[in-house]
Amino acid sequence: MLKIGYALLVGSVLLLFGYLGYELVRLLWRVAGIPPFLKWVILVGVAGLVLTLVGLIWERIKEVRGASGHD
Repeated sequence: MLKIGYALLVGSVLLLFGYLGYELVRLLWRVAGIPPFLKWVILVGVAGLVLTLVGLIWERIKEVRGASGHD
C-alpha cells in the first residue's frame, strides 16, 4: 500500500510539473518582443537544466541506496 501511495504522489507531482512547464512554454511563446530563435534557445537551456537536475538527483538516490546496503 505504501508503494502505491508513493507512486500516486510522485505521479501527481510529475503531472503538476509537466503542466507548469506547458504553461511556461505557452506564456513564452505569446510574448511578442522575443524573437523565435531566442525563444528556442531559452527552451533548450531550460530543458538542459531540468535534465541535469534530474540526473544529479537520480545519481544521489542511487548513491544513498548503495551506501545503505553496505552497513
